[in-house]
Amino acid sequence: MLLMAVAALAGCQTSSYVSSAATDGDGVTCGEIYQAFSAYQQDRQSAGAWAQLGQLISPTAGNYADMGVQTAARYYDQIKATTNVALAVRGCQPVQ
Repeated sequence: MLLMAVAALAGCQTSSYVSSAATDGDGVTCGEIYQAFSAYQQDRQSAGAWAQLGQLISPTAGNYADMGVQTAARYYDQIKATTNVALAVRGCQPVQ
């Protein structure tokens, strides 16, 4: 279940966007970084809904799904802080 939650958090929007940005040959621009974070926000909402659905199916499954969502949120905060430092070095606005 935990793996399913993590897979949901690394969902379609984020994965497809990051893959295309990394292979376009231009390097990763500030705009592409903002779009990747926006795509992740969409996936993050889906994962939260999935965790709520898990609670309805089974409290145990719901707890595991929620644990995955919370773990991903901690990683997100760390990645966002690091990304904002990199963006500042480039002279770009931070991720909101």
